[in-house]
Amino acid sequence: MEAASALLGEGRTHATIEEITTRAGVGFGSFHNHFASREDLFREAVLATLENFGTLLTAAAAGIEDPAERFARSFRLCGRLAVSSPELLAPLDTIGTEALVVHRGLRPLGLADLRRGVETGRFVEVDPELLLASAGGALLGLIRLLSHDRTIDGISATDTVTERVLCLLGVAPQEAHILATTPLSQST
Repeated sequence: MEAASALLGEGRTHATIEEITTRAGVGFGSFHNHFASREDLFREAVLATLENFGTLLTAAAAGIEDPAERFARSFRLCGRLAVSSPELLAPLDTIGTEALVVHRGLRPLGLADLRRGVETGRFVEVDPELLLASAGGALLGLIRLLSHDRTIDGISATDTVTERVLCLLGVAPQEAHILATTPLSQST
């Protein structure tokens, strides 16, 4: 798993099983004792990485009760990491839209925040699954754009997309602007 995670960070999802086992320091036969294919290993590595990333986002939003503020913080941190440490988000780019439907990784966290926002009236009364598809698609598109076009001001772009997605979720434009531009070191 560590070898696969390292390869993911390098963007080398097409490494051979031989390359993976050599890097891991295990025999070729050991690989097949744990995984049916290279794709199975990389999928598991992606999901494990995204679960770890979700733990970091949860910690970053600890103590924030407002679902809109929690959402804004997490979304903005993802965009900033796409700029500062693209290798950390390479697994998300690898799995793509599957991250929105698989019941591991970031999906459970995002869905819980969206459900809470709908239940408390903070977000529009729409099926949270649809909100996740919309917000998640915007995040995936933003991460892909920022990782492929380094000329874009990633922080400004992230804050702009965060603001627009908050509006899509039902947050008033003026408040969405505040949530998307308040320094991340503060809590609103």
